[in-house]
Amino acid sequence: MNWGWKIVVAFSLFGIFIGVLVFRSFQQTIDLVSEDYYQQELGYQERIDKIANSQSLDSPLTFAQQAQQLVVQFPDDLTANVEGNIQLFCPSDMRNDRTVAIALNSDQQQIIPTNKLAKGYYKVKVDWVSGDAAYFTEESIFIQ
Repeated sequence: MNWGWKIVVAFSLFGIFIGVLVFRSFQQTIDLVSEDYYQQELGYQERIDKIANSQSLDSPLTFAQQAQQLVVQFPDDLTANVEGNIQLFCPSDMRNDRTVAIALNSDQQQIIPTNKLAKGYYKVKVDWVSGDAAYFTEESIFIQ
């Protein structure tokens, strides 16, 4: 084989390689953090105010994993009814995301079963209202 054919074969192999890369890239799923990220960005100052309210509490929210459940402990000094939601955000796969409405027990706790969740890294985003004040807390956890 002379050098002319070697160049043709090299360019052909390179073209096939690029074609395979393009084909594989179209097969990948790309999950956005949120479908309405632009709208959420516009309201970000509201979230900053909620975070400041959360940091001003005497006792912060605490998160604990116990026997296949996540226990979210709300502060005891909240006097008004607590309403809101808890989002379990899985950055690696949006199919694992869960949202739970807040329904506290008598100990000011929200218990979320984790046995049906995929194992891995989650961000727990708690957005709640108590009385006239709104709060937001975010915590990273690893579910095993």
